[in-house]
Amino acid sequence: MQNSVEPLRDSDWSKIVERLLKLALPNHIMWIIGFYLIFHSLMNAVAEVMRFADREFYRQWWNAETVKDFWRDWNMPVHRWAVRHLFVPLVDNGFKKWQAACLVFLVSAFFHEYIVSVPLRIFRLWSFMGMLSQIPIAAFVSRYLKGPYGNMAVWMSLIIGQPLAILMYFHDYYVMARGQHFKSFA
Repeated sequence: MQNSVEPLRDSDWSKIVERLLKLALPNHIMWIIGFYLIFHSLMNAVAEVMRFADREFYRQWWNAETVKDFWRDWNMPVHRWAVRHLFVPLVDNGFKKWQAACLVFLVSAFFHEYIVSVPLRIFRLWSFMGMLSQIPIAAFVSRYLKGPYGNMAVWMSLIIGQPLAILMYFHDYYVMARGQHFKSFA
């Protein structure tokens, strides 16, 4: 991460892409491990202790052929809550389904930004904008990419999107901590 400061400062796009790709694999491995620990292990352990019968915490999101399928399948408790408490009331109050879906995604984007901004104590909207960028990506993938091509697009958005946000937050956090002048890490 530290060697990404100068390429960001100088807008050296080839080095920025290199840093992004170097960050992608470890980030994605950590994300999958975190997913397994939280959604599979922890939630099932809590469900076992509480004798909770409905254990569908996720569906096969890794096989999602559209971005919409991914967001619907990867976190079932949040998806069900959003449908029940946001989507259905919006549709019942006259919103079209696509408008309601976009508003639900806007709320989700807000909470994703909140989850990142509070611990870092910086408010930069990178996570929010990353989530909102999923709306046009979802429309494009649903319309033009079918089957395995759609699945590859979903995986590319996962593998590239999160490291990009991490890189941007790191840059902004570093600038805030060290001031506008970038100094060597030596």
